[in-house]
Amino acid sequence: MLVNKSLKVRIYPNKWQEEMFKKNFGSCRFIHNQILDRLNYLHQNYKGQYKLNYKLTNTFLKQLKEENNFLNEIESTSLQQTTRDLVKSFINFFKNPKNRKPKFHTKKNTKDSFRQSIRKDKPPVMGKYLHLRKYGKIRYRTSKKYTNTLNSTNIKINNVTISQENGKYYASINIECEQEEMKYTGKNIAFDINSNKNSWLVSNYGQKEKFNIDHENQMIKYLNQQLSLKKPNSRAYKKIQKRLWKYYNKRTNKLNDYTQKLSTKIVKKYDNAVFEKNPQNIKILIGGEQNMVFPLMKFIDMLKYKFKWYKKESEGVVYVNPKNTSKTCHKCGHIHQELKVKTRKWKCPECKTVLDRDVNAAINILNRWDNGAGLV
Repeated sequence: MLVNKSLKVRIYPNKWQEEMFKKNFGSCRFIHNQILDRLNYLHQNYKGQYKLNYKLTNTFLKQLKEENNFLNEIESTSLQQTTRDLVKSFINFFKNPKNRKPKFHTKKNTKDSFRQSIRKDKPPVMGKYLHLRKYGKIRYRTSKKYTNTLNSTNIKINNVTISQENGKYYASINIECEQEEMKYTGKNIAFDINSNKNSWLVSNYGQKEKFNIDHENQMIKYLNQQLSLKKPNSRAYKKIQKRLWKYYNKRTNKLNDYTQKLSTKIVKKYDNAVFEKNPQNIKILIGGEQNMVFPLMKFIDMLKYKFKWYKKESEGVVYVNPKNTSKTCHKCGHIHQELKVKTRKWKCPECKTVLDRDVNAAINILNRWDNGAGLV
């Protein structure tokens, strides 16, 4: 079975390519805003009298190119992809009002990126170099495994997305390949989620996950303070800004690496992962005084797609009602109503078993799913 997969690699453009990338980022933002303005006008004044499709937006794009000569310097398929993405957003909004209506892109709040389509006769990856339309050859860096995958004849490359994050450039390469599968183990695992920095995730097997980025958070705080004291765009300002970007990247990469490895480890060892259903995203403190909200929902979504990818016949991520999971003794079923939140270990008044609050909760979560009780 063929599936789509994205591989993100670091790229190293030269000065001319960096300049062209910046022009391309700005042009895509310009096209998005101009066409969105025209679509908003049509929707407000001619509702139901026009047909929203790619033909309409391509006409707008052609007009904008005639009116603005600088757009002819930019690689054309990236501008076409911008209009297609906008049409998809509008169609999704009309189909379901719960979806967000497309918004105007600003330089401050919009991620710098553009996407190129691929020519059939010209493969974009050759060895350790990426070949982009109009911008030429660019060196990329990634693991040996991904390099071999990108140069394999068994995959099909659909498109390439170029982005800039904290002064660094990346390419996300969308490929079509055979679906991988992992062996089923017959084991399931349950987790209790905590909002304390000691262990944010505790399993029914007693495993406690910890994550520490204290140093990165402290340096980001210190460098932001130093940056506020410098004159904008001065040599000292740029020097501190470069260091600040370094620590932002380091923190992000450390967090992404941790969540990727942990989610893969869980999917490899277990067939299902059971969580307590929480109506709101828990603020998990993962860094001393400078706390950072852990991307809990992003981590759970990562688990979902990896279960679907590697073990498609399993249920994957499932939820149960969390009521009294910490207060209920998993040995005898007694509910200790007077148990306080700060109490991490407690003794069951009935069977006298000494329980770890978090491990006990995780065991109860798994038992509820096994028994089919409290499913949500």
